[in-house]
Amino acid sequence: MKNLFKKTEEKNDTKKYEDQFLTNRLPANSKGKVVYIRPEHHEVLIRLVQLSKENKTTLYAYIDNILEQHLKDHADDIKAYFQQHFKPIL
Repeated sequence: MKNLFKKTEEKNDTKKYEDQFLTNRLPANSKGKVVYIRPEHHEVLIRLVQLSKENKTTLYAYIDNILEQHLKDHADDIKAYFQQHFKPIL
């Protein structure tokens, strides 16, 4: 019985990941910035995007979702880092 529950939990975790990261929340005409990604990371990211359920997720949207979550998760550390390195002029 444990195996059945584990598979259900794994499916739920996969669904949560897909809903959080492989969702296109950006307008179709949004203009972003160009960034360079290492080829090995690009290959993994593009393959994940291609597997998304609706095939409407873009690489741009996926990376944006990852960055948004990273900034939320580490907001306190980022603020502390900034304050530590910020030197007032006067």
